[in-house]
Amino acid sequence: MDTLVSLEFFAETKEHLKTLEHHLKHEHDVSVDMVEPKDLKAPALIAIGIKGSGERANDAIRRVAQVVYHFLHDESTAQKQIFLLTIEGERIDIEPLSAEEITKILLEAQIEE
Repeated sequence: MDTLVSLEFFAETKEHLKTLEHHLKHEHDVSVDMVEPKDLKAPALIAIGIKGSGERANDAIRRVAQVVYHFLHDESTAQKQIFLLTIEGERIDIEPLSAEEITKILLEAQIEE
């Protein structure tokens, strides 16, 4: 069963989001779907699915958290704001979180599914 979370992305430019999508698509056991809004002020969304279960899924979750964390803290990109949306509808600002804290949130989402 796939764990599904979405990232809601606000930024000065959406070009950086394509980079994030590209990095996530290269991770094993991870599916990614990006939706760019027509309204430039609306957030872009990236849906992330984690395939499988057990340790394999946990490893994929850790890799996703690392990719997202590094994306958020890359100093060469513009001002960014990313919220993680869980399947339960919880909205969490992940920009100030560590990679470990992002991993914990994703692991909890997997358990709740």
